[in-house]
Amino acid sequence: MVISGAFVGTTVSGATVVLWHELAGQPSFTQVSQTTTDSAGHYSFALGPGAVMADQAWYASANGVKSATIEQLVMALVGLSSSSHAVTVGHSLVLRGHVTPSHAGQTVLIEQSRGAAWHVIARARLGSGSSYAVSHRFSQAGAIELRTVLPGDQRNGKSVSRSLKVTVKR
Repeated sequence: MVISGAFVGTTVSGATVVLWHELAGQPSFTQVSQTTTDSAGHYSFALGPGAVMADQAWYASANGVKSATIEQLVMALVGLSSSSHAVTVGHSLVLRGHVTPSHAGQTVLIEQSRGAAWHVIARARLGSGSSYAVSHRFSQAGAIELRTVLPGDQRNGKSVSRSLKVTVKR
């Protein structure tokens, strides 16, 4: 991720720019990095992979001037897979997945699409490795579409897996 900006009005070359962030649920901003402006007054900060895993707010400051604060909402990565893509009515199907970043101890919702709405069919608690597994039996035959939802919290907004299609046979 790259955060960049420029001084507006007067070109300020070589000015020190400080990047600040406040993680969701934290009481104050902390310094993340600093850089200097180029000859045109531009600056940028390159943050490596995994540097942003939770909701947070950002601003930059230089020469006593503070930028606008930007709110960044971050969704968790939610996975969903099944023990099979076809199951017989009344037989168990194991649904499993993983959530990144870790939300160990929290509950995810397994939902099934019915028409234009999603309905919760199971709940699973994330283990210490932020993984889950739940067994479910379907009572009706047909093509089923499922997804896993991690409700929003202080760190991440509501996060949803890709949908998974399963065939339930008679």
